[in-house]
Amino acid sequence: MISYFRFQISDFKKTIDTGRRNVAVRIFILLSFLFVNSSSSAISSSVSAAAKIDTSLIRIGEQFHMNLSASVPTGVKLFFPAIPDSIKKLQVVDRSKIDTIKSQDGTFNTFQQKITFTCFDSGFYVIEPITFYFQQSGKSDTDSVSTEALLMTVRTVPVDTTKAIKAIKAPLDVPLTFMEVFPYILGGLLLIILVIVIINLIRKSKKKTQVVKIKVPTKPAHELALEALKKTEEEKLWHQGYFKKYHSSVSDIIRTYIEQRFSINAMEFTSDETLEHLRGDIINAEAREKLKYLLQLADMVKFAKAQPVAYENEQSLSNAYSFIMLTKPVTADDFKEKETSS
Repeated sequence: MISYFRFQISDFKKTIDTGRRNVAVRIFILLSFLFVNSSSSAISSSVSAAAKIDTSLIRIGEQFHMNLSASVPTGVKLFFPAIPDSIKKLQVVDRSKIDTIKSQDGTFNTFQQKITFTCFDSGFYVIEPITFYFQQSGKSDTDSVSTEALLMTVRTVPVDTTKAIKAIKAPLDVPLTFMEVFPYILGGLLLIILVIVIINLIRKSKKKTQVVKIKVPTKPAHELALEALKKTEEEKLWHQGYFKKYHSSVSDIIRTYIEQRFSINAMEFTSDETLEHLRGDIINAEAREKLKYLLQLADMVKFAKAQPVAYENEQSLSNAYSFIMLTKPVTADDFKEKETSS
């Protein structure tokens, strides 16, 4: 029985000790909570925000400025509010940059922004409180602080309807300066230069009559041509298979002769154009036929790659000799030769 009571007393003492420890833990938790809340509330109380306007009364179309500012302890992150383009009928005209100002002791940062408004409708407009959000260092939760509401009055311009309507001001005559006229002067000069250039290009592009300048040889044209034909005959080009070179040489000699003899630019003309320029009484029919045969055969060899037979090659050279003899100028030596033969 005595041992039983001893056990009960011991168990009671243990219960009392456990209760004391629980009370101490609860008191510690309560004090920690109160300390954290007090520090959090202390930081929150040190954050301030303000919105101020430079006037509370404007006329339609005038502007006014609102200064937004917020001060937070160093290390606290501030989320500056974004003001919309209009608050009711108050329209935002301009926004300044957000400036940061540090206190002298470095414990506070102040953020400021200047916003310019205007309004084109009369009435009373309330600018609702603007909320700033901030976040303490090491915490994920955000707190907020708001500005006070502002009242703006917009009035119309009074109009006296009993008076006649008058013009505000007469137009002012502003004299023209040189810099204002200079672009037009420069444009006119450039236009004139452009027209002159175009006219010159048109004139140059028009086909002009070509003046043929033929060099007068020291010897008569027929003598030079006969010497050149003799040299070509001695080369025996067509015997070696050089048909194109042979007929080109013969036709070029005859064309050069025509240029010097008749002042016709035969080297630049086609065969048909050369024959056309030698029409009429310039040469007789026999000389014309020999020239036509010679030139056409040369064209066939040069452009159609024809290969004439031996007779045609010899006939081309013979026609060249005959054409020169039929068209060369008549001299006193020709009459002496006829008298001697008679």
